[in-house]
Amino acid sequence: MPIFRLSEEASTLTMTIADLHQFFSPYIRAKYQTTSAGDTQETLFVSLEGLRLWAASQALTLRAAMVHLLGQNIWPERFRRNFGLVTAEEMTRLLQSRALVLGCGGLGGYAAELLARSGVGSIRLVDNDVFDESNLNRQRFCSERMLGQRKVCVVRDALADIASHVETEALGLVADEGNLPDLVAGMDVALDCLDNISGKTALERAALAAGVAFIHGSVLREEGFCYANSGPQARLEELYPQGQSDRELEHARREGVGALAPASVACLMVKLAMRAILSRTASSALFHLDLSVPEMERFDWAGKA
Repeated sequence: MPIFRLSEEASTLTMTIADLHQFFSPYIRAKYQTTSAGDTQETLFVSLEGLRLWAASQALTLRAAMVHLLGQNIWPERFRRNFGLVTAEEMTRLLQSRALVLGCGGLGGYAAELLARSGVGSIRLVDNDVFDESNLNRQRFCSERMLGQRKVCVVRDALADIASHVETEALGLVADEGNLPDLVAGMDVALDCLDNISGKTALERAALAAGVAFIHGSVLREEGFCYANSGPQARLEELYPQGQSDRELEHARREGVGALAPASVACLMVKLAMRAILSRTASSALFHLDLSVPEMERFDWAGKA
């Protein structure tokens, strides 16, 4: 298939719609006609192969190419099923957003994958643990072949296979109050996928201090909780005013956690994260999911309507 090459004088800002349509004509996978206020627009959905060729011709990253083309009603085919759920402007905002996923185990693996598939363009992964056999029943990227491997590295490599345009950063370290300000800096959302209360409360404080939306998630047995918080008041200390003793933490880690609770709570967390990124709403009620029934409950915070 011939490659359409642009002249050296051409740029992403000077190419006409006709030029773009000519370039992408071999790579169009679908065309949609939409009408708004009597104005009909044509939206193209183009293949990954075409996007990569065009990005290379313009010396752009794949993500930057996607952002520019969305402004011309040219969507990546990979996001065609997002069309109608989000606008091109919202899709652009997702691609330009940055998310911190703290903890890459039960919640974090699912959350990272869903963020990447949904369009979030930059993901910082933080975890200092390795996969072991007890993770096989519930952690998204744990497999027998991956036992003993660092979770952040496995998740990073998996995301590269799923969404090569996503900028991923894998940090194999323990988050604490000393490094949390640097970890949340520049993020749009911070997803709490940790398994201890002290780490969770420290992350919420650091995120709110940095003006970053905090997304809490927790699971135990067949239940889970999640909420979003953009401040100014931290909420976890309301839920756990006494904190968590070492004995309580050890007991919680011996409790059962099935496959369904992490996957389900991660879905809710990512939905709340996307709402925060798109500024539809930055904070939420507390949601309780009980898969043994199953049912979901909503609890408004004290003083909230």
